[in-house]
Amino acid sequence: MHSRAGETAYYLNGKLPRLVLLARGVRFPAGTWIRVADSKLAPWEVEPLVMDLFATLRHRPLPFTVLLTDFDVDEFETG
Repeated sequence: MHSRAGETAYYLNGKLPRLVLLARGVRFPAGTWIRVADSKLAPWEVEPLVMDLFATLRHRPLPFTVLLTDFDVDEFETG
């Protein structure tokens, strides 16, 4: 069983690395995801915050994806 987002927020998977805006109630993609910011922020505000919190990501690209439905998650996982 997959867990689902309790709120719309930005989540980070540091192993991929990937930053996603995941809508409330949508299942998490496979892997470990941590909430890093509220959905009220813009992506360009969240990226520097993540870089400051996770030094190992500073010199790596950090792709951003919006996942609003379970279908979006399916596409994300197979893409």
